[in-house]
Amino acid sequence: MAEQYFEKLIIEKKELEWLYVPDVVYCEYEGIKRHLQLIIPYMRQWNENKKYPLVVFIPGSAWHKQEMYNSIPAYAELAKRGFAVALVQYRESELALFPAQVIDAKNAIRFIPSLAEQFHIDIDNIFIAGDSSGAHIALLTGLTASYGELDSDFQNGISCAVKGIISYYAPTDLFLSEGSGPIEDLLGTENVNNVPDLTKSASCRTYISRERAIPPILMFHGTEDGLVSVEHSRSLFHCLKQFDKEVSYYEIENEGHGGASFWGKDILDIAEKFIKESMLWSSL
Repeated sequence: MAEQYFEKLIIEKKELEWLYVPDVVYCEYEGIKRHLQLIIPYMRQWNENKKYPLVVFIPGSAWHKQEMYNSIPAYAELAKRGFAVALVQYRESELALFPAQVIDAKNAIRFIPSLAEQFHIDIDNIFIAGDSSGAHIALLTGLTASYGELDSDFQNGISCAVKGIISYYAPTDLFLSEGSGPIEDLLGTENVNNVPDLTKSASCRTYISRERAIPPILMFHGTEDGLVSVEHSRSLFHCLKQFDKEVSYYEIENEGHGGASFWGKDILDIAEKFIKESMLWSSL
């Protein structure tokens, strides 16, 4: 028995740990710095040739100022599975109206190559994810990355394309959330119907068509979400399927807006499988 117990301890010591790199400045606007929080898979004997896929994650905040630190242990669960994570701080709606937030996310992705060698990031396998308003920005970033919409630096020669998108309970159609407050703040209006063209440009369905190539998408939403109706994800899922796009969608029974369930083993297993299959699919 003692010998078996000792062997088990050796196996555990080989598991991935994680390294946290705080407050990396990726952009500055008129003296206002925007930061990344990096979470990197780590082994005590680091293989210098090892590169890790990256998940660019955008935390939700109703498009207001983001809290960038409290959920780092949850995001670190991805690092334990072999994925680097970069949490993106974007300009909140008090500082800049839409589409500044999408522009920031794209600039963050374009900044990643400068970190790749130091932190063993595989720049050929970058994914984008987010929860709530962060998922809205993640979806718009991934859907438009190859086409120049909602972008200020499309012609600079540095790609911001991603291999896949993971959305947790995103508001995808801003017309569905008329009168919510934060959306009007994001768009700079008292009512989304006063600015229909802008509201349409901030809604995900605008960037989906049969002829348009978009990366694979994975979505999660709680059936009892009282802040962002599950209809947002359902309608986007049906739109994607209508145009034969690669999408997987999971509804979490009796779950509300966010919560520990979305970082539990079952959902992490699905996210890990999605990332690995998207990497394999894109290499074929």
